[in-house]
Amino acid sequence: MKVRTFLIAMLVAVTLTANGVTSQNDGVITVKVNKASRALVEKWIEGYKAVNPNVEIAVVSGRNADADLTLVSSHQEGGHVTYVGRYALLPVTSTGNPLLNDIQKKEWKSRDIKNLFFTAEDLDDEYGEEEAGGKEQGTKGKLKDKLTVYSGSGKASLSGTFASHFGRTTDDLRGNRIAGDDYYLLSAISEDKASVTFNALSNLYDLSSRTLRSDLVLLPLDVKKTQSEALQSGNLDETLNLIESEDIDLIPVEEIGFAYATTDADIDQFLQWVVGDGQQYNHEAGFLRL
Repeated sequence: MKVRTFLIAMLVAVTLTANGVTSQNDGVITVKVNKASRALVEKWIEGYKAVNPNVEIAVVSGRNADADLTLVSSHQEGGHVTYVGRYALLPVTSTGNPLLNDIQKKEWKSRDIKNLFFTAEDLDDEYGEEEAGGKEQGTKGKLKDKLTVYSGSGKASLSGTFASHFGRTTDDLRGNRIAGDDYYLLSAISEDKASVTFNALSNLYDLSSRTLRSDLVLLPLDVKKTQSEALQSGNLDETLNLIESEDIDLIPVEEIGFAYATTDADIDQFLQWVVGDGQQYNHEAGFLRL
């Protein structure tokens, strides 16, 4: 593990040098984040300043705010990006959903997720000739007609990652689009009970108690028994360890990274620390390690 971390840090250093990107940040490194990643970045800053107290790092907010580093999902990347972690998305509904019993009756396969969250496509391709229009599709099809899908809009939303994972685009998503931070999707399904959405672990779980938010229920996925038990435990750390150790096709996982136009020695050192020692904070904030 130490060798791998060292190699990643060295790769970051070589990449920065090769790109020839340098700047002056007047002694303050500014970082722009969204709500879902703010806790993680603040933990990195706190950890880094503990060993480098003379470096000043400030989080800035606002869509048009200028920053030395901007934390982005890899589907948003542009220019220079240093990857610093990963996130996972899970489909959820609210505990107050009147259709909750029907949702939990059967585990959701990939084709069921696609059929629920996206606009119709050839069912023969998804279910096979024998199953198209059959009992299983009919059961899930009835739910589809009764459930409203909520997804995010804009570049900051993780909807692109969810859609891409299932071979679709954001234009194919059904239902209502919510502007702003994806955190507001959870408010939407809380108000509109007969609805579903998807979100990052950092939004779905209480980072203090390490448990799934009390007003949320995960859709039961069609996975191995041990994987299902870990997911349905409602424990964030069990879920993170599962997704890091096993490749589960039904769970979208994507990288996040710091995007920047230019850099200098202070920024270089901060980025190298994040991909090395800083990885110890990823789980604490609900993110996967590199």
